[in-house]
Amino acid sequence: MSGSNRRRRGGGAPVSPCSTLTFDATVNSPQATALATLAVGDVLELTLMTGGQGVAVMKNAAIVGTLTGIRVAQMINCMNSGFDYKAIVSTLNGGQCVVRVELL
Repeated sequence: MSGSNRRRRGGGAPVSPCSTLTFDATVNSPQATALATLAVGDVLELTLMTGGQGVAVMKNAAIVGTLTGIRVAQMINCMNSGFDYKAIVSTLNGGQCVVRVELL
């Protein structure tokens, strides 16, 4: 047999960076009552805040906190282009909550 074991990618549209965007983020200004209901592994909703300057982290329509930062700015652009993301609780330590953001 000749050739290699490498697979060739077919033609087609290039993959959008939005479809592979994944990062960890600390929830800013966490709400104590909402934070108390979280467990590691919970899936939270991410929604654009009014004015599009940040992203609200929600659980059952209650605000848990917000996400901000450079990666969040990229995610906001992607959300404005029709991509949806979720946040998975990865760490809870006292009043701190870290989430893993990934495509919904």
